Amino acid sequence: MDTQSIFVRGLRVDANIGVHSHENGRTQPLKLDAELQIADARFHPSRDKLAEVFDYQTIRAAMIEVVRDGHIHLLETLADRVIERLLAMPDVVSVRVRVHKYTAFDDVEEVGVEVTRRKQP
Repeated sequence: MDTQSIFVRGLRVDANIGVHSHENGRTQPLKLDAELQIADARFHPSRDKLAEVFDYQTIRAAMIEVVRDGHIHLLETLADRVIERLLAMPDVVSVRVRVHKYTAFDDVEEVGVEVTRRKQP
């Protein structure tokens, strides 16, 4: 099956995330990236119309919804929930999500996780 990639990189969000007591009740800045492999058969912009392509605005909106759903303890859980939401979209074959956290350590620029999953046949 032919696919095409679509991505959202560097989505900046303030998330209620963390397992430590000092992380509860406050938000932390995160950056999220998502790359989706989309079944290519339906998406060809022959008329140069938005309806002919997979709209990346829906990806961004889904990522924001997951973050706003409430407190999450782990970056891994956030990545998993974003992937599940994106994989549920029609024509999505696989998803890779990266979550970057900037405030974990004073001497580290960022920490994070990357998770990739394919839709089960």
